[in-house]
Amino acid sequence: MSQPSGLRGNSGSRALPPSMPTSSETPSINNLDHQIGLQNGSTSILELSRQRLQLAKQAPPLNLSARVEELTRELGHQRQEIQFYRQAFENLQRFRETVYDLSQQLFLAHYLDHDVGRLDDVIAQLRNALEDSKRREFKAKRDWMEFWGIDHIAQELRGNVV
Repeated sequence: MSQPSGLRGNSGSRALPPSMPTSSETPSINNLDHQIGLQNGSTSILELSRQRLQLAKQAPPLNLSARVEELTRELGHQRQEIQFYRQAFENLQRFRETVYDLSQQLFLAHYLDHDVGRLDDVIAQLRNALEDSKRREFKAKRDWMEFWGIDHIAQELRGNVV
């Protein structure tokens, strides 16, 4: 029986599949998950907690219309969570590209041009890129918190920076 070429190494032996987390490894709940949970909301990480899994196992089966309603609600929650993580990923990618470009400019300015004025300009651009990234991250968090009815300003004033 032949194996897909991606499963063979140079020696022809089978490659090991990617390791899956063991059941004892639980994803960590971050502050944003915690704040959403306090609002009786849900995130994929919260749904994987032992407590929620146990409750789901013990819950009586729903009739068809109640189950459809529950799944529709969960789909809305998942879409919002996916939107948040999509924004976070795009923000990270944009910031990474900017940092890479600016590091190239720093190298050229320092080692080739010895242009101090250009160095100052690149440093300012880097600072601006970081501030832009922080603004985008704040907006993504704010949007997700507002979806769950969480007052993000009150949370920040109490020191619960999310």
